[in-house]
Order: sequence, then C-alpha cells, then structure tokens
Amino acid sequence: MSSIPLSEQLRAMAFVDELRHQQKQVQEHLDLPRRRAEIAERIRAYYLSNNIAFDDDLIEQGVRQVFAHRLMFEAPPLNGFDAWLVKTLTHRSKMRFWSGFIAMFLAAFMVAFVMGAFSQNPHFGAIFYSDDKIREVARAAAEVRSERRDLYKEIDKQRRALIALQNSNVQQPDAYASQLLERAQKAMPISDVRTEIGASEPVSRANVAVIEPQVNALKAEKNALNRALYSAETDIKYARGILEIRQGVKEMLQDPRRAAALAQFSDLDGRLAELDQQLKHVNSFDSHMDASSTYRELSSDLWPDKDLLELQSQRAYELKTRLAEKSVPEEIREELQVKMREIDAELKKGDSDAAEKKISHLTKQLKAAGYWTR
Repeated sequence: MSSIPLSEQLRAMAFVDELRHQQKQVQEHLDLPRRRAEIAERIRAYYLSNNIAFDDDLIEQGVRQVFAHRLMFEAPPLNGFDAWLVKTLTHRSKMRFWSGFIAMFLAAFMVAFVMGAFSQNPHFGAIFYSDDKIREVARAAAEVRSERRDLYKEIDKQRRALIALQNSNVQQPDAYASQLLERAQKAMPISDVRTEIGASEPVSRANVAVIEPQVNALKAEKNALNRALYSAETDIKYARGILEIRQGVKEMLQDPRRAAALAQFSDLDGRLAELDQQLKHVNSFDSHMDASSTYRELSSDLWPDKDLLELQSQRAYELKTRLAEKSVPEEIREELQVKMREIDAELKKGDSDAAEKKISHLTKQLKAAGYWTR
C-alpha cells in the first residue's frame, strides 16, 4: 500500500469531524423532545448536587420557553443614526417615488430655463454648436444662394418672354392665348427670389441658431417656386405655339406664291376650321403637337410655286405610304385601297376638286381611326 501524506489525512479527518458536528447539531434540533428532556435532567442533577430546592414543573416551563425562543431574532438596541437608517431602508419604495418626482421636477425646471434663455437670447446656446455644424449650415446657405441665383435668371428669362408675347398679342389678340398668358403671369413669382443669406453675415456660433431655420425655410420654398415657374413656362410655350401658328396661317393665306393652290383647294375652309379647333384646346404636349402637325400638313399641301395637282399627287403618295404601314389592319386595308384607287383616277383625269375631297375624306378617316401618326 502506498504511503498517504499526513497532511491529506489530517485535512480529511477535519472535514469528517466537521460533517459529524453538523449532523449532530441537525439531529439535536430535529429531536426536540429528547433534547428538552436531557437539558431538564441535567438541571435537576445540578440542583441536587448543590442541595438546591427545585420544582419539576418550573424546570419544564423554563426549558420550554428557552426552546420556544431559541430560533427567534432579537434585534439589538439601536442608536439614533442606526434607527434612522433602518427606517429609511424599510420605506425605500416611498423614497423612490419622491426621489423620481423631485428629479422630474428639476429636469422640467432646467428645460424651461434653457428654453427661456434661448427664446430671450438665441446666442445663449452658441457654445453647443460644433465646428462641423457651423460648416454644414454654411454649405447649405451657399447652396441656397446658388440655387436662388439660377432661379432668378430663369424667372427673368420667362418674364421677358411673357412680356414679348403679350405685346405681340395686342394687335390681333387670340382669346385662348390671352388666357394662357394671363395664367402664366399669375403663376410667375413676383418678388426677387435671390438671397444673400450666409454671405452678408457669415455663419458663426453667434448666429447659426438664427440662420439655420432661415436656410431650411428657403429650401422648403424651393419646390413651390419651381412648380410655379414650370407652370408659367408651360403656358408661355403653348401660347407662343398658338400665336406662331396663327401668324403662319395668316402669312400662308397672303402668300402670292400659294395663290393658285389656295384657289383650287376645295377643302381649305374645312382644314382651317380643324386647325382652329385644335388651337383652342392646346393644354398639353399631345394637343400642342396635334395642332402643330395639322399646320405643317396644311403648309405642305399648299406648297408655293407648285401646281395643285402636283401637290395632290404628293399627298396621295403619302396616303399610300400610310396605308402600307403595319398598323393598318388587313380587314380594312382593302376598303381603304379602293378609295385610294378612286383618288388616283381623279388625279389622272385632272379633277383637282374631286381629288381634294376624296384625299381630305380619306385623311380624316385615317386620323379618326388612329392610323395617322405624327
């Protein structure tokens, strides 16, 4: 058998003795009747050995009272501070409530104080703004100044265009163009939109609290100004288109080189009426393009210094080209080609009136069916 170190043996014995002692104490506490009887018997033996008179009932009563209070906690007497500390800890839930209430009151007071200080003196919070914040506001102010300068130039450009169109519309005013120009004038920003914010007074800690909200307000106003300018610009563009077409028609009808073609153009009034109706309803890109397309077609059909039959032959060729497009369904292509052959027959006979009527009728039919694209 290998030798066991004495130190290990002693440690093991100490641990075993401790366990025995704990077990003994547990057994003593668990077997209360036996424990009380042993203590009472020892008390009697002590009294007998010392010739002291005793009463068994009194011994039993004393032993029972000792065991009744042996596991009860008896608080030691406390001095003033200890008593206050115990009372405070005992009622700490109430203290948390009042502490929280006081903290909230102080926080609200501080917020009110700081806000009041800011309202009375915006420079009060200058120390709270970092250099990065100053640079950020300065850059934003520079962007606003640049945007406002560009916007001012565009507004000035459109205002000059508006005045020019109003002047050109005075002698022979077009009612619908006048409405568009009036609407554009109302939408056009009146005041000078330029600003020198952040330039006349550079952004610093002393004024950033004042300049930043002004910059934000100018940025918010930007979209409204752009929308107003776009609306005015659109109305000006449509009004210009109407007036230019009106002037073009006037010059075309007075052009001596077109006199022969005009004299033989049997459907001229119908074409002019169609164009007039389109010009009275120009309120979008498509309607504007429709009117422009009709005007170009009329101008092409009345090309100067050309015989009417020659112009009609060109228009007939254009009709044939459109009939050959894939957009025209096969089921109606044959019917349209029959009409096209009738036009060719009239042109061969030299009957410009009959050819003009049939060309105009077929053109309108294609437009109504949606097969006449610009």
